[in-house]
Amino acid sequence: MSNLLLRLRYSSDPEADTFYEWEGSVFAFIPGEAPKKIFHCVGMNVGKADIKDNKIMATGRELTYYLDPKTHEKLTHWENPWTGEKLPVVHIANDPVQMALPTFIPLEIRKNPFSGTTKLLTEIPLFYPNPLANDPKFAPYDPNKMYQAGELFTFSCPTAQVEDEQGNIDHAEVNWTRVSHFAPFMKMGDKQGYLVYHCTGHKLPKGKTYKDLVSPVLRNEIENRVPNYSHAPAAYDPETKNVSSWTYFKEHFDRYQNEPEAQWPPRIDN
Repeated sequence: MSNLLLRLRYSSDPEADTFYEWEGSVFAFIPGEAPKKIFHCVGMNVGKADIKDNKIMATGRELTYYLDPKTHEKLTHWENPWTGEKLPVVHIANDPVQMALPTFIPLEIRKNPFSGTTKLLTEIPLFYPNPLANDPKFAPYDPNKMYQAGELFTFSCPTAQVEDEQGNIDHAEVNWTRVSHFAPFMKMGDKQGYLVYHCTGHKLPKGKTYKDLVSPVLRNEIENRVPNYSHAPAAYDPETKNVSSWTYFKEHFDRYQNEPEAQWPPRIDN
């Protein structure tokens, strides 16, 4: 099907911003211990994409906030239950998130003839050098030589929109599971275990803005602290490095270490 990933994840209009929003739980799995829900979370991505040189050139910005697992309020600090240390919470604020993808990435397609919906699956195993590995000062935060994770997505869409190759897929829901090392701000050192993010979400229809996000936390943060996340970058920029949670932590480590009462992400002035 023509440019299915583009129509699902972004828009056929290269100038249009596309928003996804999600919400869920973050569990810590420690060998020999019962799994523990340590955070609730909310997040969003705003992106756009164009096709050039037989590739989808995608750019965007992404936020995920760690919330109290009971009250669902934004956390500024977290008491590590394994070490007893009170730590600043570094929320995910990746800008930009960029990808140059083959035009026709095969997605696993599963149709439900009874509901008129189609599931589109993509599973992304990640294994690459840990950006924190070569400096001993980061050993208490993530000493692993390699970053190992999995990003697992199941999108559910109306079959009619999937099969309409000339139109966008405006109505999409997503289940997202991420398995990864402990977030660096948790300061888990060499403790064995991993995190599982289990979230559901949806695509906002064409023309919607950050003001239409369901989460008041996200709307408030974009309105008052990080206004640049109200829109995607102008275009894919091959000269700009992609930002991940690990590179963000490395870049802002001095602030994390020297300003323990500072709020995250840092306020961005218009």
